Amino acid sequence: MTKIKARDSFEYPYPPEVIFPVLADITGYKKWWPKEFRVKILHKERGYKNSKIEVWASGGWFRCETRRTIFPKRVDISYYQGVVVGDSWWEIEPLANERTRVSYEIDLEPNGLLMKLVVKVINISALHSFQFKRVLKKLHSYLAQMDSEPKMKKLI
Repeated sequence: MTKIKARDSFEYPYPPEVIFPVLADITGYKKWWPKEFRVKILHKERGYKNSKIEVWASGGWFRCETRRTIFPKRVDISYYQGVVVGDSWWEIEPLANERTRVSYEIDLEPNGLLMKLVVKVINISALHSFQFKRVLKKLHSYLAQMDSEPKMKKLI
């Protein structure tokens, strides 16, 4: 079976403690993911673990769930239903000057006959990376917006 593997990273001018809660709250992805990814909240848990969403993307739909969080370093997410199944995770790495490298890695398998045929023709790993670069840029915009909100409140 053809695996779908990819790792995409981006550096942000924020410390890990600011970024971690945004990534751990899978139900919050609806707020900041690009609009073409329709995110539906299926279940929200306190403490993030076992929260679930459904995502409709250009390649079909999938459901995923937060499996484990390690503050402020890692968030493990399981894809359990839809066009792909398997594991993914966010790695949050502190850098100098309160900067952080965020990486998202997937280790998935196609699910269903149609998807198993598609991966033989289309490089889904490359397509995922292409799409996920937009997700990482939207995260940057969302973090910048969050960062400016307290400053705005102080001015008022």
